Amino acid sequence: MLYILALLVFAADQGIKWLVQTHMVQGESIPIWPSVLEIQYIRNPGAAWGILQQAHWLLVLVALAVIAAVVWIERKYRPKFWVTVGLALVLGGALGNLCDRVFAGTVVDYVYIEAINFPVFNLADTCIDVGVVLLLWRSFRADKSVKQNTEDVTK
Repeated sequence: MLYILALLVFAADQGIKWLVQTHMVQGESIPIWPSVLEIQYIRNPGAAWGILQQAHWLLVLVALAVIAAVVWIERKYRPKFWVTVGLALVLGGALGNLCDRVFAGTVVDYVYIEAINFPVFNLADTCIDVGVVLLLWRSFRADKSVKQNTEDVTK
């Protein structure tokens, strides 16, 4: 399931990026909800919020390390459902942005939340963020269940 979901995320991310690149001019904005949300085509040579713009190969290596870690965790631990979903979202997002970096040198970003002036991002970024939140949530839940099991044993 992990690899199928990751492939779906990757395909959706690359498909949307293809649509943006073929139907918009770089810098163009299309209002979706005026003053709140728009599609804005930019190319980001760096990471989140445009940081590390001169660190192309570092970002490629980090993405490869994340991909390797996800595969290793999946194979070694065979995680349960929500951890698998979180890992799949991270894997699909990492692959989507890595593909952009390797083949174009920059990442295509297109979602702009104008209402809060949030930096422009893409589906891969969103999936990575949601995947990390899921993994953190499950790790906190796991800690709670381990603590409860320990308390039950010591009683």
